[in-house]
Amino acid sequence: MPTDGGFIREEKFEIEDTNPISVEVRDGVVTTNTESGSSNPAVEPGSTVDLGSDEMTVDEQAIEGQLSEQTDVDSALEGTGLEIARQDDPDVIKYKDTTILGTVEQHYAQEMRARDAMLAADSVSPQAESNPLLAAECSKYTYNGDDPSDPDDLAERTAPINVAWDTGNDASDIQAAMQNVGWESPWPSGDKYILEDESTVKAQDEHIKQNITPTVVPTQYHVRAYDLSGVDNLAVIGAGHRDPADHNQGCEWVGIGCDVNWRVSETREEVSDDWTDVLTKWAGNANVDSASGNYDYIRGRVNGH
Repeated sequence: MPTDGGFIREEKFEIEDTNPISVEVRDGVVTTNTESGSSNPAVEPGSTVDLGSDEMTVDEQAIEGQLSEQTDVDSALEGTGLEIARQDDPDVIKYKDTTILGTVEQHYAQEMRARDAMLAADSVSPQAESNPLLAAECSKYTYNGDDPSDPDDLAERTAPINVAWDTGNDASDIQAAMQNVGWESPWPSGDKYILEDESTVKAQDEHIKQNITPTVVPTQYHVRAYDLSGVDNLAVIGAGHRDPADHNQGCEWVGIGCDVNWRVSETREEVSDDWTDVLTKWAGNANVDSASGNYDYIRGRVNGH
């Protein structure tokens, strides 16, 4: 829906079919299984889950400046299926997708069960002291929902946490340092949430973004960075991915398909390449784009600074 300064994106998930899941950890490997037992009565076929709305501000001056650097816009857009056009009426875009749904409370309980089981495994427990994200009580994934501060709110599990900093700086300092080495992009982004602990849900503190050539196309590396409080050896965590040209919002509409690879591991490497003193560790939050469940633990500074 267009606004004077940008647009509002509303998300709803219409459920066609459900498979209740359980998490099992065996020999340090996390697996998700379907089960026929208990289910959340609010997640039933035929129901609709409201995943909230994002109000996104568009810096038209910054975008126009970026477009002016592109001498051949048509060539840059060729093959993407996208056109640059301002529309006054809201679009309704529908596509099929799968997701993991549950209340915020359920998501957190499941994460902590998996974490505790991993830490208890003989192959993992020696890593606990040197693996602050795995041992921490914050969530290892981000979530999308209408009102995630409500523990009964239905939320969607989204991206894995794949980068963490313990550099004596907060998320705004890290964003500023990365902007000094080219991490800037004008394209807007919405909110996703983490659970800092069992009672604290928060949105990202900063968006850290780097535009990808050709700059006229809204393709970018994007990290949502979250400040943490009271977590030993861990000050900031981030969920990084690579946005496709349409941000997966109009995939069927423009005919490019909705099976998007968010390139989580690739983005993690792009981030950590700009820092010193980086160790790759295991967070146990594997997904399609990050099969190993790794994250990069950064304790140094931006290269050259």
